Amino acid sequence: MRARCRPWLSDRKGQAAVELALILPVLVLLMLGMLQVGIVLQDYLQLQQAVEQGARAASLGASDTTILQTVDASAPNLNPASLTLTVSPSPSERQSGTAVDVQGTYSISVSIPLLTPLLGGALQVSSQSIMRME
Repeated sequence: MRARCRPWLSDRKGQAAVELALILPVLVLLMLGMLQVGIVLQDYLQLQQAVEQGARAASLGASDTTILQTVDASAPNLNPASLTLTVSPSPSERQSGTAVDVQGTYSISVSIPLLTPLLGGALQVSSQSIMRME
């Protein structure tokens, strides 16, 4: 009996295919994770730039509507429905020499199905910029 099984036990054909089948899901998950991190970083940088532009417009005395339009124009790839913008102080309290605080929060949906359960479906990134009124 042992003599008949020996050729099959020493045969290593297909070993590489089995190893590939075991490691491939892990590699695919790592690659998709790196892709999602790149998407999050890109959206965060766009949000940061847009909030800075909005703070600059606010420091020049723009209205809240103009500030929101400036932020939307500065980040054309961001979904305006997922963007929350807060400007303080209120327009009536803004005077020359006071600080204007513009905060933006953006909800990024996780677009990779395997990572959705791990990350909860959406990530929140936020940015803040404070400038003095001119």
